[in-house]
Amino acid sequence: MHLFNRSGTLTVVGVAASFLFSGCQSTNSDQAEETGEFVPPVQAAPVELQSEVPSEEDIAKPNEAELRELEEALAAEAQSRLKEPRSLSEQAKFFGAKATRLAETKQWKLSKGDRTLILKEDSRIAQLDGVKVILDAPLKRVRGNWLLGESDRRIVLNSAFGASKAGGIGAGTIVIDPGHGGIHDGAKNERIGIKEKELALDVSLRLQGHLEAQGFKVVLTRYDDRHIELKDRPSVANGLKADLFVSVHFNAAGKPEPVGLETYMFTPAGYPSSSATEVGDDAIPYPANGLDLQNFELAYAIQKSMLTRLGREDRGVKKGRWAVLKTLECPGVLVECGFVSNDDEALLVSTAGYRERVAQALAEAILGYAGVEADS
Repeated sequence: MHLFNRSGTLTVVGVAASFLFSGCQSTNSDQAEETGEFVPPVQAAPVELQSEVPSEEDIAKPNEAELRELEEALAAEAQSRLKEPRSLSEQAKFFGAKATRLAETKQWKLSKGDRTLILKEDSRIAQLDGVKVILDAPLKRVRGNWLLGESDRRIVLNSAFGASKAGGIGAGTIVIDPGHGGIHDGAKNERIGIKEKELALDVSLRLQGHLEAQGFKVVLTRYDDRHIELKDRPSVANGLKADLFVSVHFNAAGKPEPVGLETYMFTPAGYPSSSATEVGDDAIPYPANGLDLQNFELAYAIQKSMLTRLGREDRGVKKGRWAVLKTLECPGVLVECGFVSNDDEALLVSTAGYRERVAQALAEAILGYAGVEADS
């Protein structure tokens, strides 16, 4: 066999030809055995295989380019890590806040101006200006320093001490979603004779009146006792290019003790909801996750307003992957306005006066979030 590569062309002669020649003979012999006839061997000419072989210079150039790209990427990553806060104090300092450890209670106090965030070590429970907030992950010790998780730094710290994303929408379009309806009663208390679907519609209609009086355009997903598919509720807001979406509900539990108020935003991607400790299969990004910060600020504003107006137990700003929130293209929340499974609270929510105060609290929070001054 001879190899020639002076001009970058590889020529193989001899062995390949012999191989092909032998293969042809074998095939002809087989045919002769099957037919009994003599088949003359095929005379094969020498076969020349040619392929372009890159020069050493050609090979070296892409390798050097790849090495340079790799070095640049590693350097950028190292630089990014140097800039990343390595402690809770550094995380707070990034937003101009101060972090102080309260050793006796194993808590941290972060403060800036008139805002205060209280964090508890190894816990998901926080307090932002006195309102309970359920974090996406516990405050944990990492390499010897206490750190907030990336999501809570990006959302909670940024909302508390950074540049607010609230406001600016003015008297825009608000979609109110009265929970349940039609064949779905929702939570109910048969002893007192109340159903969630009726309570939610009553509050929503009251809220509509308050917002329209302030110049907002308001659309409800239902105006009477009818069934609306869950997927169709956020579609109303998306179709109208609404500025905000509020889903109104009343709560229930498997035991009679729970009472109070809670407001849900959609759970950030990659984290467990407030009622879970592990990430589920649905912890993937949804359209609502593009507005995590706005969702939190709306939920916080509503929870704080309801606590001020109603004086009920604070169950917190929570996270949940509710079907009515996941496909929203505008900030949205789901609010739980009280427990019908607790007889005392059920008696309270059954009164028109309580539901009117709920509607007022929701309206005040929306006006504050939208940056609209309330007309007296």
